[in-house]
Amino acid sequence: MTGVLDGIHVLEVAEWGFVPSAGTVLGDWGAEVIKVEHPRFGDPIRGLITGGLIPGASGRNFIVEQLGRNKRSLGLDLTKPAGRELLDRLVARADVFLTSFLDDARERLRLTYEDLRRVNPRLVYARGHGQGQRGPDARRGGYDGVSFWARGGIADRLSGSGQPHVAQRPAFGDFIGGACIAGGVAAALFRRERTGEGSEVDVSLLGTALWVLSPDITAALMYGFMLPASGDMPRAPNPLVGPYVCADGKSIVLMMLQVGRFWSHFTETIGRPDLLERFPDPSPEQSDAIRDELAHHFATRTREEWSARLRASTCIWGPLQTPLELPDDPQVQANGYLLDAGGVQLCANPVQFDGRPPAVRWPAQDAGTATEEVLQELGCSWDEIASLKDAGVIS
Repeated sequence: MTGVLDGIHVLEVAEWGFVPSAGTVLGDWGAEVIKVEHPRFGDPIRGLITGGLIPGASGRNFIVEQLGRNKRSLGLDLTKPAGRELLDRLVARADVFLTSFLDDARERLRLTYEDLRRVNPRLVYARGHGQGQRGPDARRGGYDGVSFWARGGIADRLSGSGQPHVAQRPAFGDFIGGACIAGGVAAALFRRERTGEGSEVDVSLLGTALWVLSPDITAALMYGFMLPASGDMPRAPNPLVGPYVCADGKSIVLMMLQVGRFWSHFTETIGRPDLLERFPDPSPEQSDAIRDELAHHFATRTREEWSARLRASTCIWGPLQTPLELPDDPQVQANGYLLDAGGVQLCANPVQFDGRPPAVRWPAQDAGTATEEVLQELGCSWDEIASLKDAGVIS
């Protein structure tokens, strides 16, 4: 299948996880993505394993493999005039420019939207950053652990009162924000098809956090108090909502919000018609008693046994799984949510077109792998390429 962005050329001048994850999504959708990296140092995220930031990890860099697929790496020093000139030649033929560089660096390197639109007025320019493009902290750096997780309120709502705040997961806000950038780029490309005009797309990690947390925020502003944090959640008044531990220590999560609709069918499914007789119309006051009965009952069989029963019903439920269990999930397998890339399994972006998962056209490359190939496509001769290498402009 031809990708929906087949023929779209993307330049990624970005580091770490946030904006590069948008490039991964666009590459999954068929765009040709060139990742511009420093010819000596590359993207600093490449040092995640060798730098010891992930204890016990060795060999291939998991985050580079996830972020780097369907991209070609070009080693290019943008601080050198010859390198900056080559970038302009790439911009002239590009459709999309992605950057995570801060304002000072973008201005110093002449990488602002105003700079690049002079080279290519039809360019869709997408910028990802920490706190938004206006305000006192607009020019301040920010990672997802600060701008999204901490400042954006995510850690607070996932933690319990008086307890240490829950630590972030790797690149948690980055990948959510990157998907927002990719969606914004797609919308800007659609606008360009209609008007011929380029656009500047702007997404911040702080703004992404507010969007993710919008039910909590709007409720707080509307009612004048905050909903309970995850660590303070009371037991749900509906016994058909929440986790139950099975005989093997693994859990099943029920999520039947309309207890009256499911109650009869559920009691039949789990082999407890007596519960229907005792509680024909469950009320919130009876919830604790029913929940205790269910807790004892689920503890009599393994999760696999309960899954078989529930799968044959119309109940709404799911196994509480670890990342190591997900590859064996039949829904993950059937829908192609994991992709093979040169012997490693990677997570697909969740958007599918025409009923097909995205494909890995090539796995992540080492920094600068495609430098000569890209420059030849620009029309550079071998003599020019050799001269640029000797001058340290390219890798």
